[in-house]
Amino acid sequence: MATIKDVAKEAGVSVATVSRVLNGTDRVRSETVTAVQNAIEKLNYHPNFLGRTLRRLETMKVLVVLPTISNQFYSRVIRGIQSVAMQQGYHVMLVTTENDPEAETEYIEMVRRRLLDGIIFLFSSLDCEQIGQLAADCPAVVASETIPGLTGVSSVTINNRAAACDAVRFLIQNGNRRIAYLSAGQLYGSSSERYEGTMDALREAGLTMDPELLLDEGLTYKAGRRAAKRLLQLDELPDAVFSASDAAAIGLMHTLLEERVQAGRDISVMGFDNNSIAEYYNPALTTVAQPQLEIGQKAMELLLANIRNPDYPPVQLLLPHQLVIRDSVRLLDGK
Repeated sequence: MATIKDVAKEAGVSVATVSRVLNGTDRVRSETVTAVQNAIEKLNYHPNFLGRTLRRLETMKVLVVLPTISNQFYSRVIRGIQSVAMQQGYHVMLVTTENDPEAETEYIEMVRRRLLDGIIFLFSSLDCEQIGQLAADCPAVVASETIPGLTGVSSVTINNRAAACDAVRFLIQNGNRRIAYLSAGQLYGSSSERYEGTMDALREAGLTMDPELLLDEGLTYKAGRRAAKRLLQLDELPDAVFSASDAAAIGLMHTLLEERVQAGRDISVMGFDNNSIAEYYNPALTTVAQPQLEIGQKAMELLLANIRNPDYPPVQLLLPHQLVIRDSVRLLDGK
């Protein structure tokens, strides 16, 4: 018996395009519609819309919740989600909450009412109990961000604590002793975990954190600028700054450079995420790389598994991180 994948292959289009033709959308060119219809006729393909709807109440749509679209990090994760979704004939709806719990709750109700098949949280302002209750009602996955105390829900992330520890170890190995930490404080679970990793590396080296070098300004470019202005008011700059995001690291470097303090020469700066701008900024940013595309792909795969099997057991995936050494950190060997 022919499948939708067979039809897509015969017509030379994606599964998502076949799905759009079958659902009567007007966003498909007439030549493509003809090609799909010819393939359906040739293969004698019979989509069972009624049976599918009655069995699983599928809408072939999933919701992705993120706090903002301004952070480059999320763009690659979303690309990963969409690549898997389109292969399986699913559509992805993106919503930004701007950290507003009420807005997030409204979107979640759409999933609860079965207007959507499942939900992926790239960030949530809800607590672990609320997320757990939602996951008991409908398929849900948490990706890229961590939610403290959350159990019983599939997740995809990296070991943020270990990654931060590796980053700060690298700074220490290159002669840095007074190290500032730039983050969003307790707003994100990942920020807290990266703080713990920072402290692990300092303790391991017999060092302490100066309270005035804890810069809880946020993860954005503007947060980095605010942090830099705070540092410039100190009697002495730190040896290095470890930022929990690339965007904040670049905002910090830009502001320091306005005062003729250059990263990689006068101070070491390290970021986190390995966004595309990190490579092209001058000096290029040394950072911790997350496998952003793979995070999105794995998250969508786990969500689909849960959609197709409500009893699918929750899975916690920790993907590998990597240090990417560029020019913003002063190296002892000069290379």
